[in-house]
Amino acid sequence: MAREAGFTLVETLVGAAIAAAILWGMLAFTARIVAAGAAASDRVNAAANAGRLIERLSSEAASAFAVYVPATDALGASNADGHELDFFTMDGAHRSYAWSYTFDASSKTLTRYALVPGGAPLAGDTLSSIDSFTASPLRVTQLGGYDALFAGAAATDVPYTFTAMPGAIGGNQLVAVQITASGVDRSVLLASEDAPTAFTVVVDYTPSPAPVVTATPSPIPMTNP
Repeated sequence: MAREAGFTLVETLVGAAIAAAILWGMLAFTARIVAAGAAASDRVNAAANAGRLIERLSSEAASAFAVYVPATDALGASNADGHELDFFTMDGAHRSYAWSYTFDASSKTLTRYALVPGGAPLAGDTLSSIDSFTASPLRVTQLGGYDALFAGAAATDVPYTFTAMPGAIGGNQLVAVQITASGVDRSVLLASEDAPTAFTVVVDYTPSPAPVVTATPSPIPMTNP
């Protein structure tokens, strides 16, 4: 009798091994695509969140009497690494308001606290998935080294302290804030709403614009009805 066509056990095992290798490769490739998509999505979300946070900090600085980096954070720990940024302002009735943004490196969260002199801080909004948050005080005389636009500008430090909020430093002190999250690195320079500059920005035109001369209108004669 003629031998029937078929696969031997060795051929079957080899085929199964090849199929398993192909399947494993496809699964690994799919996993890499999914991971890359997730990473891209995380970066997009991180960029959006960092942008919103910077807009929020800038808006709050624009309405604050002082934007500063305190010696200790809202929870009483040292703030030598600049993980907290504080704000202070007063309303029309001279009531004081102070708040902070405090970063916790262990949980990668940034929490907004309402500060009460002599009382416990009140936790508010919390932002998660923040890799780092650093606030660095910057004197106005250092502005030229931070931004080339102000290179050579002459400025005078004008610090101001508030008795209503010990530790709050106003005037024209600046604060540089750097935020990183999911590979996104953003920074912003903050100044309080009433920060005096003590210097003037002079704009040079090339060529200089011609003077604009507007003729003086002649008076309209009055006529009797």
